[in-house]
Amino acid sequence: MYQVKQEPVRSIDFNQKRLGFHEFAGALPNQHILLSKECLIEEVNCVLIFAFYQGKLVLVRHNCRGWELPGGSREEGESVIQTVIREMYEEAGGELASIERIGQYLIYEKNRLAFVKNIYISKVSSLRALPGGFETNDVMLLDAVPTQQAIMNDLTFSPLMKDNVFVTVSEWIKDHRFTH
Repeated sequence: MYQVKQEPVRSIDFNQKRLGFHEFAGALPNQHILLSKECLIEEVNCVLIFAFYQGKLVLVRHNCRGWELPGGSREEGESVIQTVIREMYEEAGGELASIERIGQYLIYEKNRLAFVKNIYISKVSSLRALPGGFETNDVMLLDAVPTQQAIMNDLTFSPLMKDNVFVTVSEWIKDHRFTH
């Protein structure tokens, strides 16, 4: 996995109003998240993909965690866009027609920067059979983006979907052209 420099949570001095970032607890214990539409840090080690196929949101079922958005870690020597394309194929069997970066979030664990994730929205041109040997085992297409309450109350959703990233970004993209 592509590594990021370890920085204490309070070492970044962002102008909250200017960048419009959100700050909240993560889905897992000892996590702290900064979320923004802007790029906060150039050095990215993970991606999260809000993928739409024929106007339907694509979710994948992780072997251990449950239903979640496609995404994952950047491999050494790989561009961030190559990571989006690879993760979409590995986790959903999807080929992408269009990709747009819509935000970024920083995940701090025990006050140290652990993950810098770019968030993308994408239009999927085709879904093929899942390739074998990866960490997902099913794909689900949703007509509507689920509410945070629905996700929180459904044990089949991954714990990684149960923070404010999903609900906040869902608001950002509700009228995006890829969602129709």
